[in-house]
Amino acid sequence: KQQRWRDFLAVMPREPNSVVLKCYYFRAQLAAGEREVAWAGAKSLWVHGESRPKECDPLFTAWQAAGGLTDEIVWARMLQAFDARQRSILRFAASKASRALKPAADTLQTVYASPDSLARLQLKPSDPYAADILSHGLVHLSQYSAEKALTYWQDYSDRFRFSEEQTRAVEYAIAQRLLFARSDAHRQWLHAVLARLEDDSLVGIRLRWALAEQDWAGYERTLPLLSEAAQSDTVWRYWLAEAQAQAGNEASARSLLQALAQERDYYGFLAADKLGLAYAFNNQPLQRADNTPLRGLPALRRIEELQFHEEVMLAQSEWYKVLQDTPDASTHQQLALLASDQGWYRMAIDAATRAEAWDALDIRFPTPYRTVFEANAAAQKVPGTELMAIARRESAFFPQARSPVGALGLMQIMPATGAQVASGLGARHSNADLLNVEHNVLLGSVYYRQLLDRFNGNRVFALTAYNAGPHRVDRWRNKPDQAVPVELWIETIPYRETRNYVQAVLSYNVVFRHLMGETATLLTPAERQASY
Repeated sequence: KQQRWRDFLAVMPREPNSVVLKCYYFRAQLAAGEREVAWAGAKSLWVHGESRPKECDPLFTAWQAAGGLTDEIVWARMLQAFDARQRSILRFAASKASRALKPAADTLQTVYASPDSLARLQLKPSDPYAADILSHGLVHLSQYSAEKALTYWQDYSDRFRFSEEQTRAVEYAIAQRLLFARSDAHRQWLHAVLARLEDDSLVGIRLRWALAEQDWAGYERTLPLLSEAAQSDTVWRYWLAEAQAQAGNEASARSLLQALAQERDYYGFLAADKLGLAYAFNNQPLQRADNTPLRGLPALRRIEELQFHEEVMLAQSEWYKVLQDTPDASTHQQLALLASDQGWYRMAIDAATRAEAWDALDIRFPTPYRTVFEANAAAQKVPGTELMAIARRESAFFPQARSPVGALGLMQIMPATGAQVASGLGARHSNADLLNVEHNVLLGSVYYRQLLDRFNGNRVFALTAYNAGPHRVDRWRNKPDQAVPVELWIETIPYRETRNYVQAVLSYNVVFRHLMGETATLLTPAERQASY
């Protein structure tokens, strides 16, 4: 702000990550006479779909005065704004268009305002902006009517030349929407386009569509569209075993399940249950080495000081930087042990994850605040390991965790939910209290008990509701005459986050019980017999 640009560059000699600091950085480069660097930075900052910080304005003014703003750059920002659905930025960028660009700029704005206008455009294949307008417009239209977008695409793709990138963007957008809608009329087109796109996420949606219909032949027909790496994932191997069993190939199904049962994850536990085998936990504690050099790192000393002063978010940021600056797995393992020794549980879990030390169960599944969890578990008549499993998935035992949507604390309670539960208990409460371990676990355990009561003790429904809301469970449950097995219901939960959440918490509960010397099954007999 004092425009001490030389001092700024001395403190920040490399381009920073923060957008605001980038603006200052390139202004400093301009003041230092590095015009090419400054103009390149101005261009990269300006071509963006959303509004730019006011700190960039002096840089943009100088860049434009130097003739940096061309029609090519204006058009690039218009397309970015179009895709980001930022109509005001689209208008702003269009106002910078030259007379030659204005017709295309006007057409693009028309398509944004009325995607159906794609059917009436008077574009010619020779128009240099036609492919951009049509491809971005069709992606936009697909969000409202994938069927119309496909009809227009089949017409325009015959008459206009689109780049490989444009073709992929349009077909991806249309395919994704048709898959979400489970459009029977377009199965053949979808199969062909999935083979072209080679996108595992889209193929996964198609596979779950087949599972929802219990179309086992369709599942096996679609599976080869996955990459080889994805085909080896336990989820697809498990359901391939089921497809094989449904087709009468019992030997093949059993072989697949036997291999899966050696895995310590949701599907490994399911496979073990099918075969009547004990779960494989594969626990391998990390081997300790001399960590004296690590303890001497300035960053580690800063983290200790920040933790002492309860500046936990700053300490967490420092820890991420340490992990980033130490790329080898062996160092990450020692950092995980060091953090665990200090009681920095979230940091230890992060380090073990970075080291891919998946079998270090004592590090990955610690039991902090155990007395708090067990006291509340006893009060609510639920296993303490279930509460720990929820907290492990929600926050990795980080009491100050804050989600992007506003959930707070160990068990990631939304403020409105916390206030409602506290009111029912007659307890004093503020949002800040959700960052207190005892208060958070109290409210979280009571809320979980309420969900269990609502769904007759069914943890599958209760956990789904904890993550996505009870109303969605009511919406996703099938009628009794359309009920499916519990594994299939979980697998076809529409929200990926919720699906992964339910699978993780059920699995984590098994792991926690194992570490405490107890036995557990992934799903109870009552849960297996319930109607889904």
